[in-house]
Amino acid sequence: MNSNEVLVKTKGLTKQFGEQVSVDHLNLEIERGQIFGFLGPNGAGKTTTIRMLLGLMKPTEGEVRLFGKSFAKDRLAILSKVGALVESPSYYGNLTGYENLKLSSKILGVSDQRIQEVLDIVRLKEAANKQVKQYSLGMKQRLGIGLALLGSPELLILDEPTNGLDPSGIHEIRQLIKRMPEDFGITVIISSHNLAEIEMVATHVGIIQTGKLKFHGKLAKLQDENKPVLEIKVNDPKKAKELLSEQQIKADLRHDVLCIPDFEDDPADLNSLLVQNGLKVSHLFVKVRTLEEIFLELTGGKGAL
Repeated sequence: MNSNEVLVKTKGLTKQFGEQVSVDHLNLEIERGQIFGFLGPNGAGKTTTIRMLLGLMKPTEGEVRLFGKSFAKDRLAILSKVGALVESPSYYGNLTGYENLKLSSKILGVSDQRIQEVLDIVRLKEAANKQVKQYSLGMKQRLGIGLALLGSPELLILDEPTNGLDPSGIHEIRQLIKRMPEDFGITVIISSHNLAEIEMVATHVGIIQTGKLKFHGKLAKLQDENKPVLEIKVNDPKKAKELLSEQQIKADLRHDVLCIPDFEDDPADLNSLLVQNGLKVSHLFVKVRTLEEIFLELTGGKGAL
């Protein structure tokens, strides 16, 4: 398996509804073996993007390539390698979990052995003969993922798969997603408005806001943005800022608080400098931005966390 193989690539992907631009020149690259967290507030353009990735919606501009192929020429070949759960799963409540999978297996032409494998993967073997209407929300969601896995896809696309689930259901879905690349060789795209949830499963992240990609890269790279900021309160902030500037130290003045980004020296030395120059320091604190704060900055302060 070539881990550097690009499975999903979009170039200038755009979708416009009348005057409203829902997705704005999106450039994505997702490699085999990644769990790609597609993050953004509700209404940011996540579901529209996913629908275009699946060929369910035609772009206004731009291109989508999956497995190096375009939908225009190789639609069936592409879709045979993709499983998806977009919004709520479709199932027959009066049928059992097994019967729901059996119906889909006839369309896909897969064996009963594969049904048993999928029941095992999504941990529904013990509930296989129970009517789906008796399932919990988490079990229904796992059945939906099972239906998406039935055709042995190489790429699994999940749109807000933990929406509405209780903590136990969320944990079950999270554990299932984390196993996909290593245990089954499946690359995963998971969309969410919940940064904390994505942080627990994703290897790579894309953050979208008002249709535009604000960040695209490894989760570790986003975590590297957590650079320390030194906050200082003094009796004369303007004088302190001038003094720091003379020492080639860049400081921003925010509501009478001096903020020094990326500060990695000893704060005690800075405190001594200010005091020696007749300033009274009432507050000196090294603050590290959380991922939540970075996410809110990138999305203009919108979205659930």
